[in-house]
Amino acid sequence: MRRFLVALTMLAALPGIGMAGPAAAEVGMRTMTYPDPAHDGMGRMNVWYPTTAPEQPVRRGPFTLSVADGAPVVEGRHPLVMVSHGSGGSALGHVDTAMALARAGYVVAAVHHVGNSFDDDRDARSAVMWRNRPAQFSAALDRVLSDPDVGTHVDGGRIGALGMSAGGYTVLVAAGGVADLGIIADFCARHPRNPAFCRDGVPQWTGRIEAPDPRIRAVVAMVPASAMFGDGAFAKVSAPIRLYDAEADVILGDAQVKEVRDRLPPNSEYALVAGAGHFSFIVPYPAELVAEIGAPAQDPPGFDRAAFHERLNREVVDFFDRNLAAARSGP
Repeated sequence: MRRFLVALTMLAALPGIGMAGPAAAEVGMRTMTYPDPAHDGMGRMNVWYPTTAPEQPVRRGPFTLSVADGAPVVEGRHPLVMVSHGSGGSALGHVDTAMALARAGYVVAAVHHVGNSFDDDRDARSAVMWRNRPAQFSAALDRVLSDPDVGTHVDGGRIGALGMSAGGYTVLVAAGGVADLGIIADFCARHPRNPAFCRDGVPQWTGRIEAPDPRIRAVVAMVPASAMFGDGAFAKVSAPIRLYDAEADVILGDAQVKEVRDRLPPNSEYALVAGAGHFSFIVPYPAELVAEIGAPAQDPPGFDRAAFHERLNREVVDFFDRNLAAARSGP
């Protein structure tokens, strides 16, 4: 697992990553920091965006990525998509999807969650983790919008969010969903063998988590951890949501995403990906690293992650195009 997480930090430098989607612009990239509201110090995030500067090979470890490193954002006011990674992951876990959005004209900022990432996982498997993530997500959004180089090129009325697994939970809370940690026990009573929350004992967590961010206008939630969303959890959500489920998800089991699907607002979209596993939504890995990385780089037999991501990235761009284009323009 440690080798997997180290390799994940290098994924932004893989050759060819992010080439799916419209080739409307060169892609710029930079690293930014945000004040972490949950821990002392700063968190970081990776930002991708359209630019007119030429792309160059940028070396990260043994890998290279073709980006315009540190280049200016192309003139104009662009929609923004904030990205939240899964538990123990990295801001680079969805780099291909982020770059597909950037090529389509979006600014994309992927949050690296302090306390629940590959290099600092102190909050994993605790109630603290679920409380901290939405606060970090909104703090990172504040930082993007206030940045003199990036924020001035963002249309504040066209902001979306994308997250996977614990990141999917994060963006659902940011959209206005109310999480109740106490109802996980009820979920486990109905699904006692659920691998994510119940198989090794029911978490003794309590408390509601409400952290709506009204700036979020559209959400893509991929295999979200969702045992803490009960009846009425999304009563205050108005943003359109596209929910992705994986047919062969052995991490969340076969109940969590389907139960949250049935509780989402009627304007939501649902896609069950045939043959996909839980990790199939993470960026495809180079073949030479798959065996070493292990489960997060592997898919159920017969599933082609690279081919799926070509489709996934097109669908994500299309969803945000449809649901942010008509949003109110803001500062």
